[in-house]
Amino acid sequence: MGALSLSELRAKLEALYHTYHQPAYRVYDPVEKVWGYTHPRDQELVGLFAALFAWGRREVAIRKTTLLLEAIGNSPYHALHEGYFPHDFSWQHRTWRLSDVEALWRVLGRLYRKEGSLEAFFWRRRRDWEGAIAEFQEFIYAQAPQLQRHMGSIRRGSPSKRLQLWLRWMVRRDCIDPGPWEGIKPEVLFVPIDTHWLQWLRREGILSRRQPTWNTVQKSTSLFRTLSPADPLRYDFALVTASALGYLVPQRES
Repeated sequence: MGALSLSELRAKLEALYHTYHQPAYRVYDPVEKVWGYTHPRDQELVGLFAALFAWGRREVAIRKTTLLLEAIGNSPYHALHEGYFPHDFSWQHRTWRLSDVEALWRVLGRLYRKEGSLEAFFWRRRRDWEGAIAEFQEFIYAQAPQLQRHMGSIRRGSPSKRLQLWLRWMVRRDCIDPGPWEGIKPEVLFVPIDTHWLQWLRREGILSRRQPTWNTVQKSTSLFRTLSPADPLRYDFALVTASALGYLVPQRES
């Protein structure tokens, strides 16, 4: 099909937004794990792990995140501050192993001692959001190179979808995204694009790319900033939810 005009695309997305951007659908999404905590330091840690594990079937990702958090204890931030990690816990999810989680846990401990929090890390770098994401990745990989296969590198062209998803949860604030970080505007965010997102963009005639890359993220985000300048990720949850429910899958003609 031909590309939609901006007004047609906005109307289509607004319809999806008003249908699916609802708390009733949030319980089926990993972001719901973040809402189970009230302290911003707990929320940012829980959100990071929930986002990093958010691939494959959503119910499996949520269950695996829940099991890990239960083993860590009521407050992940307190556990990290005290240096606690459940070494004898049997756990894995997709390509993630407990040893990978422990490596990330150790790096996060160092980052907290250096920066104070994950929020503080990004707040200090908020005027160059792309650079902030790249620096965050590089800080982690400098100490745990094996984690790059889980998190990607935007400077090497990876869309780094799960980090963009986490940052959406931390910065946006409404009935879906808890937004515990103060003072960072949603306008800086990048689209957490994956193959499903890309298929939709191709079907709508918006992009022709077949593989998600950082360049694809930039082009997609530019479009959504045109549609919603102050909040380019306004439609992200609705699109993901509609896709998961099969709404965006083309129906075969009978």
